[in-house]
Amino acid sequence: MRDDVVLVTGGAGYIGAHLVRKLLQRGYRVRVLDKFLYGEHGITELRGDPNLELRYGDICNIRDVVHAVNGVRAVVALAALVGDAACDLDPQEALTTNFEATRCLLESSREAGVERLVFASSCSVYGANGDELLREDSYLHPVSLYARTRIMSEDVLLQEHGPVEVVILRLSTVCGLSPRMRFDLMVNTITARASVEGRVRIVGANQWRPHIHVQDAAEAFLRAVEAPSKAAADGVFNVGGDDLNFTVAEIANKVVQQIPGTVVEYFEHIEDRRSYRVCFDHIRTTLGFVPARTVDDAIHEVRTVLQTGEVRNYGDEVYHNVKQLQRNSRQRVPA
Repeated sequence: MRDDVVLVTGGAGYIGAHLVRKLLQRGYRVRVLDKFLYGEHGITELRGDPNLELRYGDICNIRDVVHAVNGVRAVVALAALVGDAACDLDPQEALTTNFEATRCLLESSREAGVERLVFASSCSVYGANGDELLREDSYLHPVSLYARTRIMSEDVLLQEHGPVEVVILRLSTVCGLSPRMRFDLMVNTITARASVEGRVRIVGANQWRPHIHVQDAAEAFLRAVEAPSKAAADGVFNVGGDDLNFTVAEIANKVVQQIPGTVVEYFEHIEDRRSYRVCFDHIRTTLGFVPARTVDDAIHEVRTVLQTGEVRNYGDEVYHNVKQLQRNSRQRVPA
């Protein structure tokens, strides 16, 4: 099994950079398909590994996808326009990248005889659901284009997968350090602002979010790749831990505990209506997955790299998906 090829789309990304390392450490041959929209630094140090194949390509290009899935046992689909703001920049591009490309990947995987496709979805599909503890079969109430594209992709994967085993992972809000670092995620953003500016602004203090460390997120994908067919047949899994559900205010308080003196400003105006508490019994009992790290671990990591100067400017566009997308868009405009 370890000689099998695993394709990771978006393998140079925030989660992908960790997952590729884990797969290589487990002895897999890994193929990465990525157009390196956010740079190659997430996996630069892995170049030269005989078990790693890097392919520059676009998941929206059927030729790139067909070539990438050839000879592959399992596919992990991480490549996407991730987050509400990124999708809102160009809604048509978001639909193409986050939905049409999923259908293309599934069809190509069926034709190539791929055994399993593991898909990165999001707990944001639950949207505005209040204080209820949500399970995989709970009502979906998306309040963003990003969440709708995840639901659309889930539906086509579950309805049209044919002989391909499909595993869908609905990720909690991810945090912590990665070789392809992001400072546009809740825990990372609040920690960075507290570390550098000594002040954070909180909107929607009572809104619930589940969280997961980026290394644990990568571990969940590894578990999904390796799970026996009986376990994988259960289809959809929330990814996180029951003790990692926190309100926005609770996250701010955790940051203040590690960075004393931080001034927290609370604002009542709420444009983001998302609020969801999530249950993770299914992934624990079926895949044996329990997060090994906490939000406090992520806060400590982020605070350390900023205070030591390992990261000098957390606001640099290389750490922010939307800023990077806006820059790329500007560069495509003819002079």
